Amino acid sequence: MTGSDNLNILIVDDEPLARCRIESLCGRMDNIGCINVANGGREALDMIAQNCPEILLLDIDMPDISGMDVAQQCQRLENAPEIIFTTAHSRYAVEAFRFDATDYLLKPVKADLLKEAFARALQKRQRNQSDRQKAADHRLWVQDGSSAVQIRSADIGWIAADRDYMRLCLPERTYLIHEAMQSLLERLPAEMFVRIHRSTAVRRDFVRDIRRKGRRRFVVLQDDAELTIGPSYIEAAMGAFT
Repeated sequence: MTGSDNLNILIVDDEPLARCRIESLCGRMDNIGCINVANGGREALDMIAQNCPEILLLDIDMPDISGMDVAQQCQRLENAPEIIFTTAHSRYAVEAFRFDATDYLLKPVKADLLKEAFARALQKRQRNQSDRQKAADHRLWVQDGSSAVQIRSADIGWIAADRDYMRLCLPERTYLIHEAMQSLLERLPAEMFVRIHRSTAVRRDFVRDIRRKGRRRFVVLQDDAELTIGPSYIEAAMGAFT
């Protein structure tokens, strides 16, 4: 973030008057860094990739890409912005919160409600950053010859069942741990790994692509490895990576 707790804002709305009003309200708030505006979904996605805003004030009905589609694509980002939907319609509220939205404000947006939404977004972001740091620091004890060593869970690319063991695959080498898959996943940070097969789990951010060849579906990892998705895990994998 800029400063200590300053928030960089991206306002996304295809209506000029609505953009100006929301921009004016944001300018009166404390702890605000840069305020940028986008007049549609495509421009918003480009600006999110370039500027990594902390807060996204997102309209829903737009002519090129809807706010829902923008929110869905944001979910794939490692450091996704907190989303506050700003719309003239209440009918999208239930769907909006499927994307873990911080708030859902109806136009014309009221200053006091926007201020409350910003406060929740800042608290949520700080909590998520703390959780990510804890996850990054999480470690497992594994056997290395006659010694026991610690490895970072965040360094494990994928996990593969190997008879009565689980093989932990890291960039430089692998380790075996005598434990059932489900038990091991329950010990790892929540949502860090996705199970794609009864004998395979992958680190969520280690997946580069998900593909289909004939009837086979598989994930492509950052190191170019390809791992098959089991038939009963397709729905979960598609939800996690698309």
